[in-house]
Order: sequence, then C-alpha cells, then structure tokens
Amino acid sequence: MLKLHRALPLALLLLGLFLSAEASAKTQTVLGSLRITGAGPSELVGFVVSHNPGFEKTITQHIPPFIVSVFVDVDKDNGNGQVVNSRFDTTVVLTNTTAGTLNLTLTILDASGTQTLATSNISLAANATTAITLSALLPPP
Repeated sequence: MLKLHRALPLALLLLGLFLSAEASAKTQTVLGSLRITGAGPSELVGFVVSHNPGFEKTITQHIPPFIVSVFVDVDKDNGNGQVVNSRFDTTVVLTNTTAGTLNLTLTILDASGTQTLATSNISLAANATTAITLSALLPPP
C-alpha cells in the first residue's frame, strides 16, 4: 500500500509533464524584415522594439522608414498557434498622425526579402496608437 501512495503522485507529475502545452509546441524562428505599406512619412510614425520577455536588452528602430529589421524566436502550440514560450520577440507600435483612418498592410519577409512569411491588414483610426506583437501575426508552424 505504501508503494502505491508513492507511485501515484509520481505518475501524475509525469502525466502533467507530457501533456503540457509546451510539449506539443514547435519552435518558430524568423530573421527578416517588416514592410509597412498604406501610409506616407507624414501620416504614420512609430517604433519597433525587439526584446526578450522581460523587456531587457532591447533594440529600438524608428518608423519611418517603412521597412525595418525584425527577429522572432518563440515556441507556438501546434493546434491553435498561440505562443507558449517566448525567447525573443518584436513589437511594433504605430501612431496615425492624420485626422482620417489609415488602412495599413504589414508584411513579414524572410532574411533574403523575397518570401512573404505573413501579411496582416490593420485599420488605424484618426490619431490612434496600436501595439502589435509580430509572433502573433505569424501563422502556426
């Protein structure tokens, strides 16, 4: 009976380890660029921050220009594509400086700049600001 009481908690711990969300995750690493289209230099401003999960050791680039370097290194769940572990990510903060709505297209390109990895269309209201995490834009692995 004593052996059963020791084996049961061990079996439950091992089961939890094998059934966790990270166990079914795949690593997704992107070194490339982000192209923003749909706005002119006087209509859109912002910045891009590449960071680790604690926002330490950050790299910041200003927008415009409308093509910037990006780096993403995350683990995504196979089923729903949600990030379960982030080692390095890139966040884009955009501000519409006009009195009208801007319809923007964000395109993530590979390192050679030739292959489109993801495209997202966003609408930014007049004088509005938004923050977008690039790992959320990438399709599931």
